[in-house]
Amino acid sequence: MAKKVNKKKIVGVCPVGILKTRCPSIKTTRAMRVKLMALQKEDIVKTDKVSQFQASLKARKIRGIAVDCETCCYNTQAAAAAAAS
Repeated sequence: MAKKVNKKKIVGVCPVGILKTRCPSIKTTRAMRVKLMALQKEDIVKTDKVSQFQASLKARKIRGIAVDCETCCYNTQAAAAAAAS
């Protein structure tokens, strides 16, 4: 039986087309969001750290996911292109 690919879980921006659950760039972004949520739920909120996390998340949003695809370990197209030239 062939395994079906859920099209909703494929990253639209990523040229590799890797699943969201395996993409290292998305994993780091999700980890940053989790840390931000944990900081905001604490009794004594450190505003400087919260603003730092918010700024870094905003920078990642502006950069996009495709920037990290060149160094991605799943990107076999970039490795083949680099070896050919």
